[in-house]
Amino acid sequence: MNGHFIGRKRIKNEIAKQFPQLTDTDLQNFFPNKESMSAIKIVTHNGDLGMIYSVQKLPLIFELEKMMYPTVYMLWSYPDILPTFTIWPQVFERLAGGADLMLPGIVLKCQMHVKAYGNLSKGASVAINMTNNKAPVAVGTTALSSYDMYMAAQRGKAVKILHTVGDELWSYGMKLTIPHMGPPNGYEQIGGVSESLLPVNELSSVSENVSEVENKCDVNVICQSVSDLEMNSKTDDITTDLSVHQEGEVLETDAPSQEEMGVGEQTESEVMDKLLLYCFLKACRNSTKKVEFPLLTSNFYKLHIIPACPPDSKLDIKKSNYKKLSKFLKAMENLDIIQVKEITKGVESIMSINLGHEMLKNFIDPIVPKSDEQKSDISSKAWKPAITELYTVTAAVLPLFSQYGLRKGTNLSIPEVRKYVTDYVKKEKLQDKQMVKINEVLQSAVQDPNTMAVTWEDLMGLIIGRMSRSYEMTFSGEKPTAVKGKLEPIDIQVGKRTGNKKVTLINNLELYGINIQEFARECQHGVAASTSISSVPGKKSSQLLVQGNQVLFVGNLLMGKYQIPKRYVRGLENAPKQKK
Repeated sequence: MNGHFIGRKRIKNEIAKQFPQLTDTDLQNFFPNKESMSAIKIVTHNGDLGMIYSVQKLPLIFELEKMMYPTVYMLWSYPDILPTFTIWPQVFERLAGGADLMLPGIVLKCQMHVKAYGNLSKGASVAINMTNNKAPVAVGTTALSSYDMYMAAQRGKAVKILHTVGDELWSYGMKLTIPHMGPPNGYEQIGGVSESLLPVNELSSVSENVSEVENKCDVNVICQSVSDLEMNSKTDDITTDLSVHQEGEVLETDAPSQEEMGVGEQTESEVMDKLLLYCFLKACRNSTKKVEFPLLTSNFYKLHIIPACPPDSKLDIKKSNYKKLSKFLKAMENLDIIQVKEITKGVESIMSINLGHEMLKNFIDPIVPKSDEQKSDISSKAWKPAITELYTVTAAVLPLFSQYGLRKGTNLSIPEVRKYVTDYVKKEKLQDKQMVKINEVLQSAVQDPNTMAVTWEDLMGLIIGRMSRSYEMTFSGEKPTAVKGKLEPIDIQVGKRTGNKKVTLINNLELYGINIQEFARECQHGVAASTSISSVPGKKSSQLLVQGNQVLFVGNLLMGKYQIPKRYVRGLENAPKQKK
């Protein structure tokens, strides 16, 4: 390492550009004028040249290939300047040993869906924390985009690790211990889980150097994707057995009684075999008729077999004689009910289902819940996204909201903004009939020294106008997260292609949690038109193209099944005029 002193202003400007979340005050706190600041040239193990920027020998920023990354020391003070993935504590031991983070090592706080891994592009900077402590312990870049992570079915590399607690960069500093900052948001109930309960497959997937791992967990221990739980040194074939609905929440589906299933004295494994076959046949008959193949076996189990289980039953494939999903599906393939193929190494998919098979044609569901019709109605609709428009406290309005302990960057809804403003005006006795007097605090928002009083409506408009826009969107009951910027509506346009043929272009579907592939299939079947999906420069989500002017169908689908409010759908006026 070679060190030299650098231009403080220049480096602070560069840091401000790459980390816009940091305010001038934040930068001043980290890089005070009276403290010495230095840059150290480094050479990584890969031979890449880099720089470390330190204050008083505490490394805060490191730079590789003109990209700046915060060290763990800096992240402990500002853990939210990077998107974060959460892991089990034992997985960090593998990262500290030099391994990259694999997808099975990420603990999701919500049910698997297209936005489960966020909205990150490939190569995005991310931090890594643990389920029992939100203090970051590693920094890296994404090996896949969030969408590709979702499509990878929890297989493959997720994050290329650049820096961890305990490495040379950490050792160059003061070797501070990891501060305890409490569990990350959404992980409070599992943050204190004993480390000995970590699922075996998550450890074995992190590093290829792990050859033997003892199975220390119970078959129903919390995890997102449970692999073969009878692993030993001879285990080579790891098959995903999804017996858990979501992280931290075991899927409770008790097996039906022997009377319901029409069985006499049977062993537990025989009863589970019957239940598994029942759920499989029911899924094939009822829920996979409109599915497009190939279909990942893990998704088939999670999205079709598990939902087919009776509500008062518990389905656990490991208690059956098959033990693994792959063995059960192989048995069904031998019966010529399904066709299974390994499309990529280690990832099996169902290629087709033989609906003409005698077992499927003769299948009669002996357990028909009373609410089946209601469930059918519910299943015809997608989960309605809960959208809340927010306004962020800025420096202009901070003097007002700081009166109530709020900080810069706090997100507020319109009712909350109105409540704080009203309470302040009443507390300071600024109301004069229908007008509000402008004092020094309110003047920072009005920014017009000649204005002495305004109406309530004008005051609210002025204050909101000085705040930045953001929004919250909740999918499938998961904990909402705030997103900076104004929420763009779903944009429907009509364009022309070669031969003067009209096409319908739909943008921003994925911002609303809509699976664009599934939406394209619904358009194909609904209007019998071809579709294509492409990326658009500068857009956060992909664009869907549908042949012909299909604005009316697309609008009805969005506001009907997907329950998107009309104010978030733009371009409905482009629908073809109905002939009289």
